[in-house]
Amino acid sequence: MRVLIEAIKTIRGRRRAANGGLRSYTVVLDWATKEYAHYAPEIVQVRAASPLAAEMDAYLQAAEANTHHVDQFEQAVTGRDRVIVAGQLLKHVATFPGTQYPIQSDKF
Repeated sequence: MRVLIEAIKTIRGRRRAANGGLRSYTVVLDWATKEYAHYAPEIVQVRAASPLAAEMDAYLQAAEANTHHVDQFEQAVTGRDRVIVAGQLLKHVATFPGTQYPIQSDKF
């Protein structure tokens, strides 16, 4: 029995090492300021080690995607500055494990 448990641990360890210990997450961010309230919520798929890391990566990706639309993101030069500005302009709504996509249908 002990050999079986060790074999399972070894297999799981190899899988995690092959994936870099990263998991897929879907993060939903919404615009928190009145200036950008008419913008659609940001739905970002990321690979990260934890939900918090996924949230930070989603802030960075949303900032980079909206650099040309939002003046505050253009002024932020480094990634750290963009994450800070994104944290002020966007609010975290939810983080889901795995890759999720919104339903787009005419039936609703």
